[in-house]
Amino acid sequence: MYKDEELKDSIGSRIKEKRLQYNLTQGELAEKLGVGTTTVSAWEKGRAAPRMGKVAEIAEFFKLPTSYFVSDNKYTAHGQGPPLPPEAITNIGVAKHKIPVYGSISAGVPLEAIENLTDTEIGDRLVNKYGKDKLFGLIVRGDSMNKIIPDGFYAILAKTDRVESGEVAAVICNGNDATLKRVAILEDGIVLQPSSTNPEYKSQMFINEAAEDVRVIGKLVAVMSPPDFKF
Repeated sequence: MYKDEELKDSIGSRIKEKRLQYNLTQGELAEKLGVGTTTVSAWEKGRAAPRMGKVAEIAEFFKLPTSYFVSDNKYTAHGQGPPLPPEAITNIGVAKHKIPVYGSISAGVPLEAIENLTDTEIGDRLVNKYGKDKLFGLIVRGDSMNKIIPDGFYAILAKTDRVESGEVAAVICNGNDATLKRVAILEDGIVLQPSSTNPEYKSQMFINEAAEDVRVIGKLVAVMSPPDFKF
């Protein structure tokens, strides 16, 4: 079962959209995909959803990238997403608690996390909610998440190895690459979704065994401007 129901509905509506564009009946599309007509009907009505392997097959049939079917949902349509927690604003209270900032994290093409450690200060609200030892910062580089956090700002994260579908998280891909993305959790895979004004960025999909190589290291709980930032 898809943990993101909105994503399931979006996949179904996209399948229907392309089927009609190609002047295919549900039965004709079902035959080409090797499934039953009732299966295609269930997809289009949002009662069921294809596994990500089948989504890839559908995308190949329509000569489209897989991201066409998995990116347009309530978290990525027009780059929007669920609001961050109330404390996730630039001014997060009187800064009096130091937390580590672990170098930089790419918000574009994933880059290996840099380990040049520095510090920043945060207020009581985040510390009281998550615990000082659970909080850390990463400097965002790139514009693939610029609708949420600008290039050069600090992503304040709470250490965790799991997030809810739709939350923004820092993840390690391929063992050593760190990236900040919105995470969509599916039945047989994970989709890392950008939220950018730059249309060049596309969702990255990890299916089955590949999904095991995606490791969450923290969820985004606040955004801070760097010390030298000037309005």
